[in-house]
Amino acid sequence: MTVLSKALVAMLLLGALVAGIPVLGYVVALGMIEGRPTPVHANAGPALSCRNQIVTRMRVVDAFRVRVSEIGRVTLAPGHWEASWVARSHLSQLPRTSMLRWHFQSAALHVWIVRHWTPLQITETARLGGACRAPRSLR
Repeated sequence: MTVLSKALVAMLLLGALVAGIPVLGYVVALGMIEGRPTPVHANAGPALSCRNQIVTRMRVVDAFRVRVSEIGRVTLAPGHWEASWVARSHLSQLPRTSMLRWHFQSAALHVWIVRHWTPLQITETARLGGACRAPRSLR
């Protein structure tokens, strides 16, 4: 092999490794979660998020993609907050783990919920689970 072909093979292997790390992390984090949350069978109608935004469809994005609307205000796309809430509430019912492991599991479960549930199932599960209530400190 020439030096150029060795360098090309090394670059391809490095690229495959870098591209495979997020996939491997997703699979490992999802494997550490006991069970999956089940969606609520929702009534037919427009899906409203807790912030009264109509959710027609949800794009599959990674859990860390955010939309910045103003300086200092970071918001998720409509419906993604509810998916994150469902993931966190499911993980809170499982035995406690380390904070780093919990964050990896939460991100992986959030992505899994967005990919496998409909927007109506996500918003209704969050709404019936109590995501729209005011926090205890505000009651």
